[in-house]
Amino acid sequence: MYRPVLAIMAAAAMASCRPNDPIQPMNHDDHNLAALRNPALEKTPEVQSGLAVIRRATAKFHELDSATAAGYVAWSPDPATATCPSSSEGNMGYHRVNVGLRGSAANPAAADATIDLELPEMLLYEKMANGKLRLVGVEYLVFTAAWEAAHGVGAAPPEILGQPLLASSHTFPGGTGNIPHYELHVWVWSPNPLGMFYPWNPEITC
Repeated sequence: MYRPVLAIMAAAAMASCRPNDPIQPMNHDDHNLAALRNPALEKTPEVQSGLAVIRRATAKFHELDSATAAGYVAWSPDPATATCPSSSEGNMGYHRVNVGLRGSAANPAAADATIDLELPEMLLYEKMANGKLRLVGVEYLVFTAAWEAAHGVGAAPPEILGQPLLASSHTFPGGTGNIPHYELHVWVWSPNPLGMFYPWNPEITC
């Protein structure tokens, strides 16, 4: 399995999460996101090579049935419960979560702390005018408790493509209260004028 030098490994253990549970809004209030508004971040040969790997690995998920068959089914989209996290800066799209890769929100410390560039924990979709979903990006996510169990309390955040994952905390279906974690969005299938790794994308529709 391809594991680029710059990719630091991600969380993965089977867990319980009902497919109809809605994703909760992301909390990035404590982050300084200005550094991510830098087009140069995605221009280096190493990052361009890594982005090509992600595209090759996820191209099949343009077909929603293929994403479902691969385990990307939890949370949304479900017509009754799907949410598309939004802010004044843009949207994040509808998340399809592979709980087997992400780990259990019921026991975050027991999740594996491994990120695989070719196996993102989430797929991001936007809803088109005709109601169909279009793949626009991926998200990598590691529970903080799992990461620190593997690397020590206070360890530096995981990185992927040379970019540190952002510290965040919000609720997860199947978990209790806000759960600290690291996450990074990568807009490999849709341009983001705010940056390849910026969490909000003003070009994405809900």
